[in-house]
Amino acid sequence: MKYSAVAAFAATAAAAALGKRADDVFAVSDFSASCIPHSTQCLYSFGVLQLGTMETTPVTCKAMAPAKSGNLLPDVTDAACTDSSRTFSVVSGADGLTLTVSQPVTPSSNQSASHLLPADQLSVSNNPENPNGNVQSYNGPTSFNLQG
Repeated sequence: MKYSAVAAFAATAAAAALGKRADDVFAVSDFSASCIPHSTQCLYSFGVLQLGTMETTPVTCKAMAPAKSGNLLPDVTDAACTDSSRTFSVVSGADGLTLTVSQPVTPSSNQSASHLLPADQLSVSNNPENPNGNVQSYNGPTSFNLQG
């Protein structure tokens, strides 16, 4: 009887631990996001690989998009990743920018995972020599996981 209780507890604890790790779907590396001084464009760039697979080389994801008013980082929808079916989107909100990576699982469903880039990790610099004025960039960690 004691053995059954211990085994059940251990199984529950192991399942809970595995469930927690299962939330991390993708790993992002070399993330950067910034608007380009002397330009009206902004660039998002990063590598991404799927966790829990044999994948070892990150897929490259990049998008150049027009800056929002004030040379702020723009929203991006379904930007392509190189040599991959993965896409990514960036949506701005009051708390910062949300990066989402998606990939098809079946013809009718996608696997998606997201990470919030908090507003306090976004900065606006003002260079008086820049004819476009302020430019926004991301100054947080360059590696992080996306949760699904």
